[in-house]
Amino acid sequence: MRIDIWSDVSCPWCYITKRTFDLALSASGRSDTEVVLHPFLIDREQPAEPMPMLTWLAGKYGEERAAAMNREVTAAGPRHGIAFRNETGFAANTLDAHRLLRWAGHTHGRPVQSRLEELFFGAWFTESADLSDHGVLLDRVERAGLPREHAARLLASTEGVAEVRAEDRAARARGITTVPHVAFGDGPVVEGRQEDPAVFLRILTGTPAAAPASTTATPIQEVNQ
Repeated sequence: MRIDIWSDVSCPWCYITKRTFDLALSASGRSDTEVVLHPFLIDREQPAEPMPMLTWLAGKYGEERAAAMNREVTAAGPRHGIAFRNETGFAANTLDAHRLLRWAGHTHGRPVQSRLEELFFGAWFTESADLSDHGVLLDRVERAGLPREHAARLLASTEGVAEVRAEDRAARARGITTVPHVAFGDGPVVEGRQEDPAVFLRILTGTPAAAPASTTATPIQEVNQ
């Protein structure tokens, strides 16, 4: 089964959903899956320069909504082993991170690419690191077991730039506007944040969803807050 995933390392729910998907894939016991990661540049190539993450979010969504979004994802993080530290984090251009993920997948396979992706997510959301900084990127490349010198040459060149931009355009032409976006072959598509591995496990194992509970039981009473 081929599974195509569109994601951005600047997306906290992509981080959580990756953890959720990985748990489901492991639990499924399947060894016939081909996971293909695709870049999606949520903010295209903005901000041009790194800036405080919550300042960037407030500029996009307004201070009240940005604060609510941060509270929600921060509360969800511990359920998945993630300690979000967005208050001290940076918003940055993710083009180079996507170039390295593309290279890792093409040259070393999905397991290594997945490890690098985890390290990029962690750098962005839990370590307050600037992912537009080549030194930060190369440090994570080394941690993933990839050759630093090769990655440094890639970053110093334009390798992968056109390809990442083309894939981003292709995703939008396909109608993808929300990530994470997970497509299972020619079958189901799961879009948006997912915290329950059962959502993916049902697809991976071909298990139908449980029937909804009967609505003839005791009616739900309205409660005034």
